[in-house]
Amino acid sequence: MNHSIQEEINIEIASNKMFAAISFKPLEKENIEIKSIEIEKLLQEKGICFGIDTKLLRTLEKTRKPNHKYLIAQGQQPIIGKPGKLIYHVEINKEVKPKIQEDGNVDFHKLDLIENVKKGQMLVTVEPPEEGIPGINIFGESIPAPLGKSLRLPQGKNTVISEDGCHLLAAVDGQVILVDNKVIVKKTYEIPSNVDPSTGDIDFIGDVVVKGNILTGFTVKSGGDIEVYGVVEGAYLEAEGDIILHRGMQGAGRGKLKAKGNIIAKYIENSSVEAEGEIHSEAIMHSFVKSGAHIYVEGKKGLIVGGVLRAYQSITAKTIGSSMATVTELEVGLDPSILEHYRLLKKTIKKLEKECKQTEQAVELLTRVQKNGELSKDKRQLLIKCTRAKIQIQQQILKTKNEVEELSPLLDMKNQGTVKALQFIYPGVKVTIGNSNISIQEEIQYCTLYQEHGVIKIDVYR
Repeated sequence: MNHSIQEEINIEIASNKMFAAISFKPLEKENIEIKSIEIEKLLQEKGICFGIDTKLLRTLEKTRKPNHKYLIAQGQQPIIGKPGKLIYHVEINKEVKPKIQEDGNVDFHKLDLIENVKKGQMLVTVEPPEEGIPGINIFGESIPAPLGKSLRLPQGKNTVISEDGCHLLAAVDGQVILVDNKVIVKKTYEIPSNVDPSTGDIDFIGDVVVKGNILTGFTVKSGGDIEVYGVVEGAYLEAEGDIILHRGMQGAGRGKLKAKGNIIAKYIENSSVEAEGEIHSEAIMHSFVKSGAHIYVEGKKGLIVGGVLRAYQSITAKTIGSSMATVTELEVGLDPSILEHYRLLKKTIKKLEKECKQTEQAVELLTRVQKNGELSKDKRQLLIKCTRAKIQIQQQILKTKNEVEELSPLLDMKNQGTVKALQFIYPGVKVTIGNSNISIQEEIQYCTLYQEHGVIKIDVYR
């Protein structure tokens, strides 16, 4: 390349080494044709070896504007890596989704509003950011790619991060929710108003607090305690811990409470109540109540009237029964669960023996007909079926009787149960202690009933 051509070409390089521009000075002479290979050689002398626009080089051989800057080489920018990613293994902030049943009705019970989690359960996983694609400048030098943006686990209250730092775990049993972009686990589920069609049934792994009422037909289940500040109607409540009703329960024959701990209610009316622990109330009326320990009906009223009450150790009240001789049954001294199962087995045996007798009669009739050679094919099949049924029922009877025999010794292990009344026990009350019972014929007061040598005795309140 001659000197005049070298002087007419100017190459500018960007400070970041990503761009190069070429321009041409005007010549006093006639326009001299410049070969693209000559420009390439000049670029090589500058060290430019990547991103050269070869198509532009060929164009510049024939036409070019004086002092115009042409982008002759361009580097490749690095591509930033993909950012980290949060993967949620639980559903947070659920929406109300009433289910439409086959008959077209909307089920407002199963709204599925609560996302229960167990301690140690995986809630969120963070995936690391990906590496990007390196770039290259016009000198052929590699440009490192920035790593994608890292994300932090959204750790909130009652959550922990795993040792490898990749997982967010529940630190307690409870409900998982998102608050201010933080995942938290609530040990207590609080309903600010009523349990009704807006909440659906409640099934929570921890404690449940209801500030309002629980309406008829709805269910509340808790892996801990249940505390209700309003009235419980004909609903079903079940707790692994205690049940506390600040007002009480008007069950209307449908309401049921079941607790593995204690039950405390201001009053219990027309309901079924079962606790493995103690039961405390100011009034129990026309209800079926069962306690694995004590039943205390004290306070302002201290009234037990109507229904059946069973407690393993004792039943204590101010007043038992009424002046109207309302039928009221009290049983103490036997484990209510064992006694109930024993009675159920006895009923089952009676039912099975009745079925067995009917099947035996059918077998005898078909057998007599068969001896006369008059049994059709269908009747023969029926005889086989009845014979098999008879054998199965007999086996069930034997199995059930064996269960009864196994329970009998437990029923003989009587606790020294007592029934106490601070004020009155009225006629119409039947008291069973262990295997002994007494029907109250006359009003008695300030008394304790207990069993001695198979006889129920009445003593002063103590």
